Amino acid sequence: MNIYDAFGADLIDSAKTFPLSEDASITLMPTSGEASKRAFEKLMEPYSVRLNAGGKLTDAENKLLNAKFFANNIIKGWTGIKDAEGNEIEFSPERAEALLQEKKLERFFLLIIKIANDEDSFKAVRDEDDLGNSLLTSNGLDDQ
Repeated sequence: MNIYDAFGADLIDSAKTFPLSEDASITLMPTSGEASKRAFEKLMEPYSVRLNAGGKLTDAENKLLNAKFFANNIIKGWTGIKDAEGNEIEFSPERAEALLQEKKLERFFLLIIKIANDEDSFKAVRDEDDLGNSLLTSNGLDDQ
């Protein structure tokens, strides 16, 4: 295994849009990006004394902070997201935070976490030759 190929890939530190269905998509930042890391550290600052002293966040604090972090730093927008009556929900960090806190939408939040944590989804493509070679390999065409 070439450790540089496996772990040295450049990750984009900008938002990327992911399809959720034929008519819905969500735009996310990677959680491993520098901007996301700085935002998380800033959000956690008020709790640092307690955490450094061995204390813990309550479940309610943890859920609230996660919703706040993802809504304000990871989710950058969406299209085609609708409410129970079929009305489109316009994106705002406040609306995103409210949706992420809804118990009925826990699976939606888990999907966002999964996508935003998947570094492979945010790898920067180095050049056209690399892209072409990876497409040939993934299609089994390199054996011909």
